[in-house]
Amino acid sequence: MKIIIYYLLLLVFIGIFSGFLIQRQSASMSMQQMVSISVLLGLYVVAMSFIGEGKTVDERETLHRYLANRSATIAGTIMLSAGVLYQLFSHTLDYWLLAGLITINLAKIISLIYSDYKH
Repeated sequence: MKIIIYYLLLLVFIGIFSGFLIQRQSASMSMQQMVSISVLLGLYVVAMSFIGEGKTVDERETLHRYLANRSATIAGTIMLSAGVLYQLFSHTLDYWLLAGLITINLAKIISLIYSDYKH
């Protein structure tokens, strides 16, 4: 039950955080607000990276972790690809989107190669 509350708190946090960023998009932010947002986003990334990183009890839990990681990779790739395509047609390509897409796919390829030659 404790882990579900952890997941829900992270989901609520990113919702509130996104709402704040959307609201503040039209107005300029002060340096203090920018630093606060950066720190909060950094803490969120650290908290999200610890989800599912504990010891697995059985094969079912290992499968669930695998499926969650796979779904996250697919969703991230789709969103970044859609962003790159949209910006290509708008003639303003943000290279951070392209770098994120390359990083996701490169990490997947490297981990697959490492897993194949590990055993």
